[in-house]
Amino acid sequence: MSVARFYQPRVRPKLLAGTPPDWLKRHPRRAYIEQVILATPPLVNHKEMLQLHKLKLQMTELTGTEHVLDHIIPLKHPSVCGLNVPWNLQILTRAQNAAKSNNWCPDQLEMFP
Repeated sequence: MSVARFYQPRVRPKLLAGTPPDWLKRHPRRAYIEQVILATPPLVNHKEMLQLHKLKLQMTELTGTEHVLDHIIPLKHPSVCGLNVPWNLQILTRAQNAAKSNNWCPDQLEMFP
């Protein structure tokens, strides 16, 4: 499931108020979805997020290997807290994403020398 799919501007205030919608209460990935919604700033450009999602789908179709959107800086990590924004997303194969897991190494990022 793509993080672009969890763009829920109407749900964010409900989560902040402590009253999540019923569909979310029943969802098996509730904690992750809540994290994505809360880590998405209100002014994020949703069109950019959807463009990344479409590019991911195109790469999957072209290569025959499933691709996913991955947070460069994880949303949940003991040392950092990333955001759900276009510049914190990268397209990886599902296998690469699984191998990366929830690890984060600032030395690997060009923007953090």
